[in-house]
Amino acid sequence: MRQHVTKINKKIYYGWMIVFIAAISMFFSSPGQTYSISVFNAVYENEFGYSKTMLSTGYSIATVCSGLLIVFIGKATDKFGHRKMYIIVTIMLAAAAFFSSMVMNIWMIYISFFLLRFFGQGSMTLIPSSLVPQWFEKKRAFALSLMVMGSFFGTLLVPRLNLWLIQTFQWQNAWRIWGFSLLIVLLPLVLLFIYNKPYEVGIQMENEDNLLSEEDQKMLLDKESWTLSEALKTKEFWFIGIMSMIVPMFITGVTFHFYSIMGSRGVDNETAAWIIGLVAFPIIFMPFVARAFIDKTKPKYVFAITQIMILFSMIILLFWVSNAGTAIFFILFYGLAASIQSVTLNTVWPLYFGRKYLGSIRGMTTVFMVIGSAMGPLPFGVSYDQFDSFNPAIVAMMIFTLVTVLFTFLINKPEKKIVSL
Repeated sequence: MRQHVTKINKKIYYGWMIVFIAAISMFFSSPGQTYSISVFNAVYENEFGYSKTMLSTGYSIATVCSGLLIVFIGKATDKFGHRKMYIIVTIMLAAAAFFSSMVMNIWMIYISFFLLRFFGQGSMTLIPSSLVPQWFEKKRAFALSLMVMGSFFGTLLVPRLNLWLIQTFQWQNAWRIWGFSLLIVLLPLVLLFIYNKPYEVGIQMENEDNLLSEEDQKMLLDKESWTLSEALKTKEFWFIGIMSMIVPMFITGVTFHFYSIMGSRGVDNETAAWIIGLVAFPIIFMPFVARAFIDKTKPKYVFAITQIMILFSMIILLFWVSNAGTAIFFILFYGLAASIQSVTLNTVWPLYFGRKYLGSIRGMTTVFMVIGSAMGPLPFGVSYDQFDSFNPAIVAMMIFTLVTVLFTFLINKPEKKIVSL
């Protein structure tokens, strides 16, 4: 069963195969991502006559419920392993896509939102993000930066792909195509190539020369790892968690209402669908940024820089964006800040808290990001419905971001207390 692992590992470290599948998984999380769902929202508004506030409210509630429950996926991953949970989540996300093709009223749409967010945006990103660090240490930031390339292609291609699928095959069949794609493409790759940890298939992490026995690897893993309850007692966990809410909150709010925002700035839907995909373009530079900057800089300073960049991007959207050209500048600048922060977040959790309980810890930290996502669409929707402008929501998020900039300077690697008997 594992002969192909040995064959691949003789040519190239098998961890890179894990990174490759993880990147594909990040792409296939698209059905649950806001940049994908937002295209269908225009259909729901036109076909069912639902308001932006009604859809935003349901989306926010569904995302909050998803965020509160995602910690159980993390704990299940620690207990049953990444491979088993990968299989389950892939099948369930496909089922969510099939269900979404059958929605006929607002309550079915709300259920669809929850299933897509829980198994797509939440679970399908949590599992690969906690799996890749199991295979890398010295090149962890670089490996994770390659993994998020899947998000780049998803963000770049899926909005226009969804628009084309809806226009060509109708929105119901567009969802079905996503469901079949998950079962036909991703599921076989998971079954064939995903394994939990290097020592489980008889190889060393990153093919190191100093051979450690499986028992020694387990002991080292135990020594460096914090449990979830231990991590929760550190200020770093909470400061980083709260700070990590900004990117999903802002980009989800903007993306959910992107076509309306761009329409108010004189940009048509076709152009807007192309522009929103550019938010992920800076990801292609992340492998170089990871090696030259992220791996060599303390996370607190990286976070401070990215938070300031995000604040500046909000100012650009508020005062400067007035056509397609300025919209492109905004989305690229914001995308650069978000991409750097995303890779740094993926590296800081195993760096600060170890790998053994990373699923549980990432599950809990994902709660922050998912709740951040939930807090995005509703303020924008209410802001527009009440004030006929998205600007009040942008100003509120600027104030929140400014507060989190102060948090970044209070972050340091926590020291684990060793209890001697």
